[in-house]
Amino acid sequence: MGNHPSETLRRTLADLQSRWGDRIIAPASQIEAVPLPTGLAVLDNQIGGGLWPGRLTVIVGQPTSGATTLALKTLASIQRGEASAVYLDFAGQFDPYLAQRLGVGLAALVVVEPVEPQAAFGIIRDVLQDGTPTLIVADAYGAGLNLKSPDVRRLGQALMASRTALLLMAESAPKALGSLTDVRLKCERLAWIRQGRDVIGLSTRVVIDKDRAGGGGRAVQLELLFGEEQS
Repeated sequence: MGNHPSETLRRTLADLQSRWGDRIIAPASQIEAVPLPTGLAVLDNQIGGGLWPGRLTVIVGQPTSGATTLALKTLASIQRGEASAVYLDFAGQFDPYLAQRLGVGLAALVVVEPVEPQAAFGIIRDVLQDGTPTLIVADAYGAGLNLKSPDVRRLGQALMASRTALLLMAESAPKALGSLTDVRLKCERLAWIRQGRDVIGLSTRVVIDKDRAGGGGRAVQLELLFGEEQS
């Protein structure tokens, strides 16, 4: 006769906790999450409501594609909901003027510049374990990431045990993060939006390469205006 199922389950849970820590398991009643809206309803409708806590969303695109604008708009939307955020600036390229034009509250934003790109993921893990921010934006443009399996595994453990959404933006999606990525978006700029001689925004095509169900291939067109809220 084998062990009773409940005894087997208890042993399995105890083994998991001994290997990965007590926080890996919580009662079902405590595991409640709602998505963080990007502020762009047409996009939220396609990606399950927005960015999900404990999950990684990746936005990729070449410079001026709209990827940074989309990330900052999302950050501004989350701040309007009185949520806290941390911005990891891997390569020292954060533009406070652009962020402010896009609605980001600079006084309420913590900006961290890691000494070297690889150290950023250790910082992200520490911030996730602290449990304070609702959103971490990781700007990896120009960082030349070289992630290894142990880095990804530790990041995934910290992320899934947290209630924080992680948003990474880069020129291309790091292959090592493929299995950890919940949603992957690719931005392609279509045109600048002008008012007279002034550029007031951009039109971008956002391809949903991967969604929460593991699919993708859909696309939405967004008009991202500088200094105006979206809907």
